[in-house]
Amino acid sequence: MWSDETLSATWALAWLLLTIVGFIYARALADIWYTRARERWLGNTLLVVLLIALVVRLVPSLLLPVGAGYDIESFRLTGEAFLAGEDVYTSAAMGRHPYLPMQVYLIGLASFGAESTSLPFVFLIKLPALIADVIITAVIYSTGKRSGMSREITLNWALLYALNPISIMVTAYHGQFDSVTVMLLLFAWYFWHFGQRLLVSATALGFAILNKTWPVVFLPIILLRITTIRKRITYTTLSVLIPVTFTIGYIVIFDADSRTMLNRALTHTGVPGYWGLSAMLAVASDTWDALQDVYDGLTAIRRWLILAAGLYALWRTRKQSSLEALVTVILCVFAVTVGMGLQWLLWVVPFAILANDIRWLKRYCLVGTLFLVFQLFGYHMVPWASHLFSPVTVNTLLRLVSIPIWIVMAWWAIDRLKRARVLPGNLTS
Repeated sequence: MWSDETLSATWALAWLLLTIVGFIYARALADIWYTRARERWLGNTLLVVLLIALVVRLVPSLLLPVGAGYDIESFRLTGEAFLAGEDVYTSAAMGRHPYLPMQVYLIGLASFGAESTSLPFVFLIKLPALIADVIITAVIYSTGKRSGMSREITLNWALLYALNPISIMVTAYHGQFDSVTVMLLLFAWYFWHFGQRLLVSATALGFAILNKTWPVVFLPIILLRITTIRKRITYTTLSVLIPVTFTIGYIVIFDADSRTMLNRALTHTGVPGYWGLSAMLAVASDTWDALQDVYDGLTAIRRWLILAAGLYALWRTRKQSSLEALVTVILCVFAVTVGMGLQWLLWVVPFAILANDIRWLKRYCLVGTLFLVFQLFGYHMVPWASHLFSPVTVNTLLRLVSIPIWIVMAWWAIDRLKRARVLPGNLTS
């Protein structure tokens, strides 16, 4: 492990640039791959792709001794409280874990591993998400193969995730665990799409919601496509029962304050003022005081905006496949939300790949990577920007850097809403 954060961060940035090149030329790599498929080491395509997904994340996870400072410290406090038998939601980690109690156990396991071995906590906390990313790559490959896609397209899809810079940055650099949630939600879709295995799909969705609550958006999408009332009740009951049961179990075991836990987990919508329209208004209000009331009003109705955007997208995509609907709903919510976690950019990536919306995906990922690079290497992970600019300037830049990716995301959402009248091609359930 490197101890020089500046040197290791510089190396990690160079490594990221190499993976971005691979991402950009993923289709060319897939085509070349199959022109040389007779070579022995390329024979097991899936194994090689999974190794690529593993290595490109494992190297920076091992050699980069940091993650996003606030989040890693939050995980550390959460793990310490868990190992001490304290309620995470009212301990020294109060307010630091705005999720239902599933990831708490994995964080506690990482803390235990760090205390019991020589492995650093920051590496162990990244490990579950790293493994989830590899599994997501496998599911994407399996989906392409089972859907009758050509070998080149299937490999291209898998490489687009294996080498995806947003996925790599969220998992191996930032240190967030969103890929665990995405993996569970992907399983929910996968088992629904192939054979409509409702019980397995609902179980996966239930654990996805338990990990982070946002996958609940998939529930109405599925319910609109289930044909009988009995099946709808079964699916809803199971997917809701899992997070409810495990949450009650945590409350009983740790004698937790349910109100504190649920208020934080069920109302968290990100920090306002650092994303899209709210960021522009926050910066502008520093010059024009009259805009402060507009900013405050936008912040006050932020949850209603999310609800309205989600319902509108659900209605517009009601005749499309569940996959197409999910991509559009996520993008529409992102387009109107006032607060935005850096790691949220990952949510749409694997589903957009499977929807074969590759042209938009590449634009989104490349612009999103610039956003993440500035956020992580400028402030949250390695505060290089703080050495160059005043705190006020850094804060303004953190707000404004979100504008390009927000524009791309909003434009993509509008384009998908326009295309919602056209039924999807290959993945139709």
